[in-house]
Amino acid sequence: MNSMYNGFAYIYDLLMKDVPYEIWADYIDSVLVQHLGENRHRHIVVDLACGTGNITFPLARKGWDMIGVDISADMLSQAQTKIDDEKILFLAQDMRELDLYGTVDAVICACDGLNYILDEVELVSVFSRVKMFLNPGGVFIFDMNTEYKFKEIMGGKTFTAPGYEWDNTYDLETGINKYHVIFTPDDSEPFEEVHYQRGYSNGLVQKLLHDAGFDLIDIKDNYNDSPPKDNCTRMVYIAVAKP
Repeated sequence: MNSMYNGFAYIYDLLMKDVPYEIWADYIDSVLVQHLGENRHRHIVVDLACGTGNITFPLARKGWDMIGVDISADMLSQAQTKIDDEKILFLAQDMRELDLYGTVDAVICACDGLNYILDEVELVSVFSRVKMFLNPGGVFIFDMNTEYKFKEIMGGKTFTAPGYEWDNTYDLETGINKYHVIFTPDDSEPFEEVHYQRGYSNGLVQKLLHDAGFDLIDIKDNYNDSPPKDNCTRMVYIAVAKP
C-alpha cells in the first residue's frame, strides 16, 4: 500500500464534505443492531481505514465501543482533534498487519478503504486478519468501489473544483486506477499526491471472503436496501465470521 494522506489529511474533510457519512453510519448501525442487538455499549466495533473518524464518531455517539484504525498518522491526528467526550481508541496500523488486543464483535471499513489493497493475495490476507480478531458470528461490513465506477466514471477523467485538480488513469489489464491530485489551497503552498486503488470483481471478492472463513450474508448498493445493479458504483458487503 502506498504512503498516502500526508498533506491531504489536513484538507480531507473539506474535500469530502458532500459524502453522506451520517447516512452511511445510520445504515451500518442498523445492520449491527440486527446482528448484535440493541445493547450497543456491550460490543466493540473496529473501523478500519477510519481516516479522520467520519464514521467512527457517529457510531460512537450511537453507543458502540469504537476502535479506529488507519495507516496514516496524519489522518488520525486530525481525528484526535474532533474528540469531545467520546471514548475512542485510535491505532496507527496497516490493515494488512492488523493486530488488536483481543477479539471484537464487528469490523467495518467504509469509503473504499479496501480498494487501496492492490493485490488479491494481500486482500485475502486482510480478510484473514479481520477474521482472526472477530468473535465467532462477528460481523464484517465493508464497501468497495466497483470496476464499473473505475472504467466508466473515473478512468481517463479529470475532475476540478476550487482547491484541487484530480486526474484519473485506469489500467484495464490490472484493474488499478491511478489518482494524481494537485491541491492549491488558498492559505498554503500547492502540493500533490498520487494514490492507487484497484477494482475487484464481485465474484472475486466473494471467493476471497469464503477463503478467509466468512459467510456472505448480503450485498447492497451503496448503503441502501437495494441489490447492486450493473451500474452500481459502490458495493456494500455484509459477512459473518464462521465458528
